[in-house]
Formats: sequence, structure tokens, C-alpha cells
Amino acid sequence: MHTTTMTRLTHLRSLSSGILGITLLLPASYFMLTMTARICLGAKSPYYFFAPSFLQSPFNLFALHKAQFIIGSVLLAIVFNLSAFRGRRHWLNAAIAFQGLLLLLVLITYTLIQHLRY
Repeated sequence: MHTTTMTRLTHLRSLSSGILGITLLLPASYFMLTMTARICLGAKSPYYFFAPSFLQSPFNLFALHKAQFIIGSVLLAIVFNLSAFRGRRHWLNAAIAFQGLLLLLVLITYTLIQHLRY
């Protein structure tokens, strides 16, 4: 009885940290979706809602605009899920951390390209 309860709690903890990571990745995923729509379909309005915030203050780390919220939420998702993965070794935490690293790499590349471009 006690072993079954502990197993369920372990799965619940892994699932809760996974859901938190997915929630924290939503802003970056939405930005990538709007960027893809801009590139493939030419949709301008959703993209221009986010894109100028990456250029508002390129060197001020404490400006607190949309770009910093997006990058900060991705960093939090990576940190939470890597720490949960080290503690419990669940595949969902590893997958979310890996997706977060890929999103962060794309966001940093996009930001560097925008800063070099303007």
C-alpha cells in the first residue's frame, strides 16, 4: 500500500513539473508560430505585435518588455525541468528541457540577427 502511494506521488510530481514547463514554453512557442506564419503565409499583424519588442532596448537587461518575458520563461522552464530530471529521471522533464534549449537557441539566434540587421 505504501509503495503504491509513493509511486503515484512520484508520477504526480513529474507530471506537475512537466505541466509547469509546458506552460512556461507557451509564450516562446507562440512567438515561433507567429514567426513561421510571417515567413510562410505573410501574416504581418501577429508578428509585428512581438517582433519590435526584441529591438526596443537591445542592451538594457532590465527593460522588462515582451522579449525578456519570452526568453525568461524559456530559461525558467529549462531550469525547473533540468532540476526535476536530475532528481527523478523522468522522460517528460528531459523532453521539455530539450525543447526549451532548442527554443532558446532559436530565440538567441533571432535576436542576434535582428541586432546585426538594424
